[in-house]
Amino acid sequence: MSNGFTGVVLRVNLTTGDVTKQEMPEDFYRTYMGGGAMGAYFLLSETPGDMDPMDPGNILTIAPSVTTGCAVSGVSRCSAVAISPLSGGVGEGQVGGRIGPMIKRAGYDAIVVTGRADRLVYLLVDGESVEIRDASGLAGRNVSDVCEILDGELAEKGRQISVIQCGPAGEKLVRFACLLVDRNDAVGRTGMGAVMGSKNLRAIAVRTPQGGKVAFADPEGVKKLGALGAERLKTADFPSTLQAHGTPGIVGFQSGAGNMATHNYTSGFHPDHMNLAGQTYDDKIGAGHTTCYGCVVGCRKRVKAESPHAVSDKLGGPEFETLSTLGTNLDIVEITAVAKANELCNEYGLDTITMGAVASYVFESMEKGCIPASKMEDRTLGFGKPEDLFWLIDIIAGRKGAGDVLADGFPASVAHFGKETEPYAIHCKGQGLPAHMAQFKPTQAIMYAAVPIGGDHMSCEHDWLAVGGDLVQGLGVIGKATRASMDLPKVRLTAYGQHLYSMLDTLTLCMFCWGPGNLFTYHEIVDLVRYTTGWDCTFFELMKVGERKTNMMRQINARRGFSKKDDILPERLYEPMPDGPTKGLHVDREIFPQMLEQYYAIMGWDAETGNPSPGKLMELGLEWAI
Repeated sequence: MSNGFTGVVLRVNLTTGDVTKQEMPEDFYRTYMGGGAMGAYFLLSETPGDMDPMDPGNILTIAPSVTTGCAVSGVSRCSAVAISPLSGGVGEGQVGGRIGPMIKRAGYDAIVVTGRADRLVYLLVDGESVEIRDASGLAGRNVSDVCEILDGELAEKGRQISVIQCGPAGEKLVRFACLLVDRNDAVGRTGMGAVMGSKNLRAIAVRTPQGGKVAFADPEGVKKLGALGAERLKTADFPSTLQAHGTPGIVGFQSGAGNMATHNYTSGFHPDHMNLAGQTYDDKIGAGHTTCYGCVVGCRKRVKAESPHAVSDKLGGPEFETLSTLGTNLDIVEITAVAKANELCNEYGLDTITMGAVASYVFESMEKGCIPASKMEDRTLGFGKPEDLFWLIDIIAGRKGAGDVLADGFPASVAHFGKETEPYAIHCKGQGLPAHMAQFKPTQAIMYAAVPIGGDHMSCEHDWLAVGGDLVQGLGVIGKATRASMDLPKVRLTAYGQHLYSMLDTLTLCMFCWGPGNLFTYHEIVDLVRYTTGWDCTFFELMKVGERKTNMMRQINARRGFSKKDDILPERLYEPMPDGPTKGLHVDREIFPQMLEQYYAIMGWDAETGNPSPGKLMELGLEWAI
């Protein structure tokens, strides 16, 4: 067997208490490689299409990949996959930090959890030893408290511990609850925290065995790539910005261009956006930074503030998406207020993007008179009021009062508060939209509508690549496009970019390092896989790995009743933006359906349903899933 993987998947059934170590052949790894593709494989091969996401039979897979664990920048990520309680379709999120490398060092290529414990438990993975332990003392505790408790309980000299947990919001089955890794990293999207909570599983703690390490086929080749990343950081534009300021470093550029969601997605520009940007952020709340395993970029910012809102340095600070979704999109542009809201979400275990979208929905619905104060404990909530946001986060995480309805997401909220509130629910497949404006970026309009997991900004390269010269040609995109074009070359770029990003997710690689134009080139992705596994692979093969993952996820949704009818955008995106640098821009109501039809055709999907055709599945070696 090649290097880069152990050949063992850890299977845990919480209903029966059974722990098994499933040996997988090398062909399995060459076909699926890890990450979201591995998780999709277990869902597609082992779950029925009518299963409720909260059913014990839902399969939660925590999977690194065949490249994870080598000391190269951007090679530390890990995916969490299950049926999403938020969309009812497939759910996936990625996370950095060190949980992925720790799983590999413990001797496993993935942790696959089924069933439901009869009490609250946590899982201790300690090399060969795997225990299901009582977690009653962790019930309702904040994320940072659980980290401290488990660190104290499990600490042993010379051994490391990493914890992935659902938080109290996951225990309460909030449908957009996330997973937190240690104190700085989150699997934010698609409600994976609710899946873990539904299993009465509060946390998975991984402790590395003495001398635990991952073997790779060509250690010198791995070392060479690690050195290349460190050397190139000095002159790499985007990664060097991230090292200096983290993702807050792009606030000025993005909002200045009109690409930062503002006032519930009615605008892409907030006049006070610089209050949240780079240097301002660092000066007012900066408290150092952390980095993912083996990475030289160090983009994760720590924060601390005393006033006007006290924020501790226990958890990571708000990223660009959060600065929009809990900031400009709510007209909150005081940096400690956004940091405080981010801290609350992290302590409870809530996705900051969907939390911000739900808050925007409530604020605008009340502003328009569609939700009376009597339904919000006689409070009149509104934009620009941090205390209103803090209160909403608290009642949703605890499922208190109106928060019990909002915790079930947009369809349930619209059904409860009335159809007249629906125009203010900005989501795709139940998932709140990120900061990036689809009115400004046509690639994101296609992805928000069509991506299997619901509105997501990390499923393809953005329109900036359309004017990137060699970057486009390196993907084989034929024909020139512009940033704003809504034509066939743009659709090709979206589809090819989706294959690329799906491949990066399958290999659990960070786009900040491995995305186009950053630290590494396309052919160095091939080098990485060769150095870690010893396989003589090609870029074509790896792009097919990405395409395979997308098709598996689309096929999971097809079995669950999804089709092109579900690939829709909120009406607001068709409305011209009223102000700012992108004034007048909107998704063209006539052209967009044509773009989707072209996209389905390029993807090789059925014209009537928009789902994978038998021929496409056979091409990808997925005939077993027809």
